[in-house]
Amino acid sequence: MNIETIAPLKRCEIYTRKSTNQRLEHDVNSLVTQREISSAYITSQQYKGWVELPNRYDDGGHSGSGMDRPALSQLMQDIEAGEIDVVVVYKIDRLTRSLADFVRMIEIFDRRNIALVSISQAFDTSDSMGRMILNVLLTFSQFERELIAERVRDSIRTRKRHGKMHGGLPPFGYIATPDGLKIDEPEAEIVRFIFDEFLRTRRYTKVMTAVRERGYCSSVKYSPRGKPRGGSPINPSTVYAIVQNPMYVGEIRGHDTTYPGEHEPLISREIWDEAQIICRQRKKRRPNNRDTDHFLAGLLWDDLGRHMRLDLKWHWGKFYKTYVSSNAIWSQKLFLRQYRASADRLDEVVLAAVAAFLRDRIKLRKALKGLGLFGENLETLAAKGAAASDRLMATPKPHLHELFKAIAHRVELGEDQVSIEFRMLEVRRYLEWKSEMSFRGRPSNWSCSDARYEHIVAVRAVTAERWPSLHINPRKAACKGKPNKKLVDLVRSARKAQQLVEENRELDLDSLAKMHGCRTAQFARLIRLNYLAPDIVTAVFDGTQPPGLNRKVLLNSNVPTDWAVQRKLYGFPAPERSIDPRNLYGRGMWPAAHQTNSDVDT
Repeated sequence: MNIETIAPLKRCEIYTRKSTNQRLEHDVNSLVTQREISSAYITSQQYKGWVELPNRYDDGGHSGSGMDRPALSQLMQDIEAGEIDVVVVYKIDRLTRSLADFVRMIEIFDRRNIALVSISQAFDTSDSMGRMILNVLLTFSQFERELIAERVRDSIRTRKRHGKMHGGLPPFGYIATPDGLKIDEPEAEIVRFIFDEFLRTRRYTKVMTAVRERGYCSSVKYSPRGKPRGGSPINPSTVYAIVQNPMYVGEIRGHDTTYPGEHEPLISREIWDEAQIICRQRKKRRPNNRDTDHFLAGLLWDDLGRHMRLDLKWHWGKFYKTYVSSNAIWSQKLFLRQYRASADRLDEVVLAAVAAFLRDRIKLRKALKGLGLFGENLETLAAKGAAASDRLMATPKPHLHELFKAIAHRVELGEDQVSIEFRMLEVRRYLEWKSEMSFRGRPSNWSCSDARYEHIVAVRAVTAERWPSLHINPRKAACKGKPNKKLVDLVRSARKAQQLVEENRELDLDSLAKMHGCRTAQFARLIRLNYLAPDIVTAVFDGTQPPGLNRKVLLNSNVPTDWAVQRKLYGFPAPERSIDPRNLYGRGMWPAAHQTNSDVDT
């Protein structure tokens, strides 16, 4: 009898994990061993219809304490897509060492009828005894992980209490020796210069500028394996870290305090204390985005793909809170204006739109189907939409940011619409939420499903443009273009036709055409010529229009009202502008490493 008539095929995938990167470059390592043993086990189960799929899910150098692992994320997405029937691991702790994460995975496995098999630990997740044994094993795995973490933390605290540095690369200005940290004099001079400049200028950017202008570079040092590092120009993050690192005053930073170190300090206590006073003063920046309850910060983009930040300003005694799109260089070149929207109004629009979506049973059912929900489960969740909508509107404003960060993956603002992209995994959790506590997302679960639903709201929330861009440039002295007399006369004739319309409002179109001395159809075309883009008109008067543009083409083309379409139709390039190099020094911005002072100051 054919075996396939007895047991249906079971698509099996193998998941492997190793906590460290050691020996991963070798041909034979822990990942290879786990895969070969698991593959052999699948082969032994062929009589049950088990078939190994060719995909590889290998996480090398990833801890089992969380679910933020690339191979595991891909595995969970393939499970949600229905491409896997059995997940095979060498040991259960290869999948996870967290009991909470394991419970979440088992929920997904159960929903998709996925079997979980551990080669070295025989159990069956289909009955209660197997589940109990599995939970016991995971409990001990989590206990082991936490025990190791506690031992490592205790070791680090003990070394720091004794003034010793625990692992890692030595800080800038020091070198590691068997006897502890020793001063690296070339780098130590740079450290002292940075502190002196910071006390003198009281500005991070000015210190960065001084460091770059002097051409300071870090020393070349070698790792225990002989790999060189350093020798590159000092970057802003290094400068910022130096100013706030207590190592340079002879101390070692602990969890909530500092300890006297065994190494020699590079600066005096007086210089350190004064520098820290300046640092604390520099941190007091108000108004601050964190002081507001605007929950779209970090989630909002415009429909051109630019991130929108929350801008807070005082103007004429009034506090303005506005979402503003980033003024990217590419958008400046194309004359694309920044979108601006009142933060209060946009928050109200999005909140009302989400509440309406939860109440809309048709849209909610359509979105939940993307999670693979049908039948009774779908109807049960859809019935909870109205209660979830009321709960959303009753949520205090300070808690809305965490809630929207969970249920909304992205919010996009357009000229005449707002698009809300829901993370359906969290929307389902919110519908089922019964706790009195505020709702919080589970970021560790987000990689398990990429189910999204886009909800579009027709609303105009973008503030009207205050300074529309008009592309009129003066004629250059070197311009040698010769104006086409017929084209120029045509444009002037269009202006006269428009003037006739304005001065003779009692006449109809036929009478106006007769006054102008042309047919009615031609008069209508002349009127439309007044809608030409200003840069096209100036090009006609300068004689710089494309060679193919003549009187006949312009008159018979039925001029479109969209200026961008006109430029495409008549062969004009899209308007661009060159962004003048700005003097970045002293503005809080950092030039590229290869950029010289002369490049910036020109």
